Amino acid sequence: MKSWISFLLLAGAFSFSCRAQVPGQQKPLYERVVKTGEESQPEIILLLRVPKGHTPETPVAKGVLAFCTWEMEDTSLRRRLLNDADPLVLYAQRNRLAILTWNTATLWKTRKSFNQISRSERRAQDETFDTVARAWERGVKQLCKEQNLPQNEFLLYGISRGAHWSGRLALRAPEKFLAVHIHVANSYDKALGSSAGPLWLVSSGDLDIGRDNSTAFYRLCQARGFPIVFKVANGLGHAGSPEIERLRDAFFDYALEVRQRADKESPSAVMLGDLRRAGLTGDLLTQEVYRGSEANIVPAPQRVPLPDEKPAKAWGFLRR
Repeated sequence: MKSWISFLLLAGAFSFSCRAQVPGQQKPLYERVVKTGEESQPEIILLLRVPKGHTPETPVAKGVLAFCTWEMEDTSLRRRLLNDADPLVLYAQRNRLAILTWNTATLWKTRKSFNQISRSERRAQDETFDTVARAWERGVKQLCKEQNLPQNEFLLYGISRGAHWSGRLALRAPEKFLAVHIHVANSYDKALGSSAGPLWLVSSGDLDIGRDNSTAFYRLCQARGFPIVFKVANGLGHAGSPEIERLRDAFFDYALEVRQRADKESPSAVMLGDLRRAGLTGDLLTQEVYRGSEANIVPAPQRVPLPDEKPAKAWGFLRR
């Protein structure tokens, strides 16, 4: 995987357009169409909703919540952003966050991670995604600048194809994200870089075809010292669930709290310290959470260190 941030200097080689808020629309929704120059996904349609009362002149947004799904067409994404009952919209409203989403295409070999394809396939996939990711970065940077929003420390959530997208974005531009949650992905890039990137939550279902690849990615990230939590929901296939949504929200709450504590060290360093000191261990199979030495009864391959009681309670049953 090669770095692509430096390629932002090539922004002039591609075009983009922006459509502002629709006249008469009561909710502030902004749109930007970014041309990628890549046949697999010729354009990215970025959709942004800002908190009530936010303007570029008087900004009130405290950050950006980005989410990415399997949707290629933008109509349903637009409806979702305008739905005040949507769980992600509700989370953004509670925390005064702008909320960002975009359409996605499949830019890799599904159900295959980096170590399950040939070097030539991997190189071609990386080149394709790097091209599209540079366009995404360029469009998001300009849109956030126009709306006077933070350019980094995003919360990022991805599900299904959007989880593939989100995981790859976070590995390529770790400085842009505070915390990342990817759910039911089945294709993963190699975890490179240091532990100084975002806080990670990876989740899957025990009936999902990507469960084993998710487990392998978690182990690889653990080995590289990433601050990461892993969850496999019992009885869940390739789908979301209220259980996973509760865990996502608790994890993002924890990440926002960690950002407040990260005064003399990075958020990732804070979470790594919490994982060492909290004494909370989840059992991947039983979904129980043990305290301290009680976790010794859990076979080592099933143990998942957890950083704090609140996400631990959302992760599973916290024993007294």
